[in-house]
Amino acid sequence: MKRNRLVAFLVCNLFIILLELVGLYLVFESIGIVALIYYTQLSNIFLLVAAAINAYSAIKALNNRKKYEISPAVWRIFHAATSVTTVTFLVVVFVLSWMYGSLWYVLTAGSMLYTHTLCPLIALGTLIASKCFIYADALKATYFTLIYGLIAIILNVMHVLEGPYPFLYVYRQPLWATIAWVIGIFGGAYAVARLLLISKIKKIHQSS
Repeated sequence: MKRNRLVAFLVCNLFIILLELVGLYLVFESIGIVALIYYTQLSNIFLLVAAAINAYSAIKALNNRKKYEISPAVWRIFHAATSVTTVTFLVVVFVLSWMYGSLWYVLTAGSMLYTHTLCPLIALGTLIASKCFIYADALKATYFTLIYGLIAIILNVMHVLEGPYPFLYVYRQPLWATIAWVIGIFGGAYAVARLLLISKIKKIHQSS
């Protein structure tokens, strides 16, 4: 990676960290620890961690001065985090906006401006613009969504949790609807992770 591109990568990740801290502060101040039941907040926390790792790795690479490279493991984490926050953005645009009746509201109101819109889009743009990430496993990038979905469905079935998203209300909809949602969400998560790898992949042969 060229030095100027690495500097831009560092700046973008520092910006993501700042926006994530603001957005997460707002949501936790508003609803407290209950925020952790939402995929939106968990995916953004994942992105915050990935951005922090990115920033540290970029600074370390810049200090190297000989080889401005980010490790494959870091790229894979960033790819996975960007994939799940992209899922958050797409679900907001194509599902929640319809359910709540206002696209503008779910994209810009309060903490949602940061966790629904700015952070996912900046992460997506940063990943695509970097043009220097290796092969990642799209299926592994969906593990986050799979684990969240399975836990949420089990807790809903056990009456421990209700929702928190309308499509998780297993007792308010027929079984076929729940199955359709599961297939749609997980299939979409895989498709997003896979699409982020198409045409922007650079093979890197590592020596063991």
